Amino acid sequence: MLAPSTTTCHGCGSDILEPIDSAGAGVIVSCRVVDGAPDPLRGTPCPSVLAIIELDEGPWVYSWIDGEIPFRPDCPVRVSYRSTQPGQRFPSFELRD
Repeated sequence: MLAPSTTTCHGCGSDILEPIDSAGAGVIVSCRVVDGAPDPLRGTPCPSVLAIIELDEGPWVYSWIDGEIPFRPDCPVRVSYRSTQPGQRFPSFELRD
């Protein structure tokens, strides 16, 4: 997940920021479908959904949405991980009920 650059707390204005644990759940603030490179197996373009996610704990992160394409920006999501290289996982989000 990629977090927006932040140097101060948006709530209180403090420049003392601390990492927090997250359960990996939140809602989509905004998203956009972008056309991707052709799928190597099917040869057709593979669209991606880029999104800004507001985590239940408060912070916003930039990430990708896997699975269904959301039709409204307030859809609830949960983090999932996909393998990118042996021993590495990349976080993305999936729609949840």
